Amino acid sequence: MKREPNLIISSASQHIVVDGVPFKVDICKLEGGDGWSLEVVTEDGTSIVWDDLFDDDQAAFQEALTTIRKEGPKAFVRGDSNIIPFKR
Repeated sequence: MKREPNLIISSASQHIVVDGVPFKVDICKLEGGDGWSLEVVTEDGTSIVWDDLFDDDQAAFQEALTTIRKEGPKAFVRGDSNIIPFKR
């Protein structure tokens, strides 16, 4: 039986605060995988996951920072006008 790969959590994963709004930045990859996955989680639990993988964990972290600063932290908070909720 083939063993499932381990999940590698990057040391670049961390809690950050931008303009007073807290975020959790999670960066991980599967053991032996080709790229790093990026997820940003807001204080209220809203999760934003990038579709593309990153060559290294620092590039993923920089993308999170750049996007939060460019879009504005309030754009990530649930209930903002640019958030489209999943249909139920």
